[in-house]
Amino acid sequence: MRNWLWCGAAAAALAITAPALAQGVGNRVTLDEIVVTARKVPSRTALSDAEARRRLEQVPGAIGFVEARGFADDFTQSLGDALLWTPGVFADTSAQRENRISIRGSGLNSTFERRGLTVLRDGVPITRASGSTEFQEFEPLTVARIEVFKGANGLRWGAASLGGAIHVVSPTGRTEPQRLGLRVEGGSFGTVRGSLQAGGQSGRGDWWVGVTALKSDGYREHSTVDSLYGFANVGLDLSDRVETRWYLTVLQDNFELAGGLSLADALANPRQAGRPVVVRPPGRPPIVLDPGPVTDDWDRNLGVLRLANRTAIDLGGATLAAGGWVAHRALDHAITRFAGIIDQKEGELGVFAELGNLGFAERRPLEWVVGAWAHAANNDARTWTNVSGRRGTLRNWSDQDSANATAYAQLDAALSARLRMVGGLQFHAARRAVDARLNAVSGRRTYRQLNPRIGVLWTPAPTVQVFANAARSFEPPSIADLTAGGAFPFAPLEPQRAWTGEVGARGQLGPLAFDLAYYRARVRDEFIDLLAPNGLNSFTTNAQGRTLHQGVEAGFDLFLERGASRGAVDVVLRQVYTFNDFRFTDDPRFGDKRLAGVPRHVLAAEARVDGAGGWYGGVNVRWVPDGPFVDYANTTQAPGYHLWGLTAGWRIDRRFMLFASVENLFDKVHISNVSTTADQSRERAPAFTPGQGRAAFGGLSVRF
Repeated sequence: MRNWLWCGAAAAALAITAPALAQGVGNRVTLDEIVVTARKVPSRTALSDAEARRRLEQVPGAIGFVEARGFADDFTQSLGDALLWTPGVFADTSAQRENRISIRGSGLNSTFERRGLTVLRDGVPITRASGSTEFQEFEPLTVARIEVFKGANGLRWGAASLGGAIHVVSPTGRTEPQRLGLRVEGGSFGTVRGSLQAGGQSGRGDWWVGVTALKSDGYREHSTVDSLYGFANVGLDLSDRVETRWYLTVLQDNFELAGGLSLADALANPRQAGRPVVVRPPGRPPIVLDPGPVTDDWDRNLGVLRLANRTAIDLGGATLAAGGWVAHRALDHAITRFAGIIDQKEGELGVFAELGNLGFAERRPLEWVVGAWAHAANNDARTWTNVSGRRGTLRNWSDQDSANATAYAQLDAALSARLRMVGGLQFHAARRAVDARLNAVSGRRTYRQLNPRIGVLWTPAPTVQVFANAARSFEPPSIADLTAGGAFPFAPLEPQRAWTGEVGARGQLGPLAFDLAYYRARVRDEFIDLLAPNGLNSFTTNAQGRTLHQGVEAGFDLFLERGASRGAVDVVLRQVYTFNDFRFTDDPRFGDKRLAGVPRHVLAAEARVDGAGGWYGGVNVRWVPDGPFVDYANTTQAPGYHLWGLTAGWRIDRRFMLFASVENLFDKVHISNVSTTADQSRERAPAFTPGQGRAAFGGLSVRF
């Protein structure tokens, strides 16, 4: 900003003094045209989409890049909804506004507290010290773009988990053109959402704030949602070389839980809530083990308050970024009578620092980055008896402590004009501890591992890249895994480890853009989720022996431009295909059977037309030929499905836009999520979550 002010002052001075000087000598003087230009110094904490895309093209592996305009036209409720068009990412719905996100089989069927991914916002880790991530901490209407670093490519952010890293980037007063925005939308199931956004710049500072409120009755019985989300960031240039930015997140997310159903019930009446669990002993009256979600008012209420800072310092040949965060989370989670009402209050504190010369305007022969982050949390975990949705007696109470320390380094060297090699190391140490205070079981474990990575990036043509890499991944269990969410005693689980190799290519050939990758991972001690003997709760254990994860991730976009004449249209044909081959390897119980939880094939396609008059229309389909197995014995499989959708909109002028969408156009009954079991033919668990039926949404956005 200072450069612009100085250039403007210089131009004004020249405009005033040049004619005066000419008149002063009394002669007619013809002056040459003087053009004063200056390059605006980009933000060091808020990159533009173009700069971010250029940096991603330097990664020697599979990545994803999702701009807000790619999902803003639809009724996008969650982070998973925004990633549906990213190859290799599987996202389904377990409860309204709550997704299970899996990349390359990460966290195949973890519960509400998701594992297997390292998630950051604006370079600051969001994944909790306990090892899990609350995806509700992101509201899509407060997201500028999403960057996906699959598998080993997450090392750029210090991640070594099997799935990699997801980096969510926020809008700022520098990057967003509008100063004020209002969005109002509504539709099926009594759904209403409103969002107010504002931002701007002043002197050396800029600011942006967004507030979103959502209310919905939900598709199923007992699935209402009441959510209020606020996010803000403030940036300040402390000098020409130093910029700092503060981020604030405030969330209160309340939603009812409808519970799982048997497959027959889910297909016959998908809108019903879960039924009571009843056993009928021979010759004895029936026994109600659990009255179900309606009677006991199953719900999940999460409150979050989070403050973070990222400060970047230009050192000339390198940039130093450092900062920290503090967070408080409060969870009130009523579920089965066996698990009770989970009451948790967690405080978290973290710091990070990173030094490197990655991402400068021109690629350098040698680029490098070193970084570290550490965070710790204390969780006051209590469980109460669930008495018809009300708290009864205090059943157990414990202090749960978690801590993580991560250090990483990456070196990117040019071997020739077209070939670069990347090498990296990550060290991760984690501590998990449970100290019993009432009727709980104490336990503690420490995990640590060094994880190497090597990759190559070849550019055979200006618009084509070919890559390959190999890496070791490491994932310690979360506190939720070790305690089954507080329902069971401390379980001393082993960490999940894997070696993964990957090859692929991306680029554009004429009107065709493509993104292809094949990976193969050999996993040891994989976390798998099983049904407890009581039939009401799940728990996590390690697979006996090794498992195999391999697959193909493919995306194709075909752009058909029809000129700039009046009435012309542009057509985009988009296809995304993911092949998942996840299985046991000589397991003593399950042999070589497939892992449960994720379908083998997932295909999504869309045809969209954009007209010169500011209108657009599209049709899309999501096709799952065969649903996932619900059990590791492979006795029961969810049916496949294909869901059709429509989108349309009209930009009335630069300020006003109307948009609408129809989901599941033909009201296809389908299964969106399963809870994994060992052998469903024997356990017969209510493990199936029906997907949403036909729904229509529409709205209006206004920008100033």
